[in-house]
Parts: sequence; C-alpha cells; structure tokens
Amino acid sequence: MLQIDLNNLGGQILLATPSMHQSIFKDAVIFLCSHSEDGAMGIIINKPLQALSFSSICKDLKIEDQASLDLPILFGGPVEKNRGVVLHSQDYKTEEETIECTSTLSMTASFSILSALAKGLGPANALLALGYSGWGPGQLESELASNCWMFGKLDDKEIFSINFEKKWSKSLINTGVEPSKISSNFGSA
Repeated sequence: MLQIDLNNLGGQILLATPSMHQSIFKDAVIFLCSHSEDGAMGIIINKPLQALSFSSICKDLKIEDQASLDLPILFGGPVEKNRGVVLHSQDYKTEEETIECTSTLSMTASFSILSALAKGLGPANALLALGYSGWGPGQLESELASNCWMFGKLDDKEIFSINFEKKWSKSLINTGVEPSKISSNFGSA
C-alpha cells in the first residue's frame, strides 16, 4: 500500500485515470517535481515526441553535440511547451538552476544542462521534456478529489526507461493494482 503525504506530493507519480481519456493527459504518467500550497509542477514521462531529436534541438540552440546523445524528447505538459525541462539523476547540479525533487532525482531547466549533456558531461540518467504540467493553488488537490488522477509507483530505473508505452501499467502494477481492473467508469461515489 502506498503511503502518500497529501501535503507534500513532490516526488510522487501521478497516473491519469480513465476519466481523462479525452484530454491531452490520456494515459499520462507524471513525475511531480514539486508541490506546495502555491501549486504543483510535474513532467509527463511517457509521451515521446517522435518528430524531435536531441541533436536537432542542439542544432537549433547552436550547441555542439559532441556526445551524439540519443536522448528522447518528451511532451512534458501543456505549460511553456517550448521550454526544456530535464529530470535527472543527482550526479549533476547547478546551485541556482537545479531543484532537488527526491533524494535521488532532480530537475533542471537551463541551457547549461543541455550543453553539459551534449558534451557528455551531464547526468548519467536524464529525460528531456518540452513543457511541463502545472497546477495552481489547490487545483491538483481538487483534481485528485474528482478522481482525475491516481498515484502510481516507479523506481528510478523505470522512470528513466524508454519503454514509454508500459510506464502507466507498470506503475499501477507496482502499487498492487492490476490495470485491467481499472474501470472506464472511474468516478466518485
């Protein structure tokens, strides 16, 4: 059974419920980077953008891609869709740009991490997302109460896995719930 502190959801995995099937969040798996009384911010970690590559982003930003990194680019959410956000292992940090999300994961949204990744000097594990998912004060809590989201569980290896289509079901299975048991009539009583 998951133990969730509803006052601090940073580091949690959110799974879109079937009630979200007609939204951009259909089947979304979101890593919550931060949560406070001021709102929440997360990154969708299972929706790759097939038309983009890390090397094309480096070219557009005039960053020399020396490492030829095959880093998938994800749709991180509908907020600031042109902004790059990197969820990564804690072996990379810049004082003013890196936010510690958990004891093992951080988030950095800067040109410097993209440059470091291109030079092979970035974190060992990273996901690059364009855009992020954001909630204003009380909005996420309201959506949770309306059964738009449920909590899942992924370890760091699973978070960074490129097996994107399996993340939703794997996260649910890790909580002890069989995905086929989730009703499309998900709602509140």
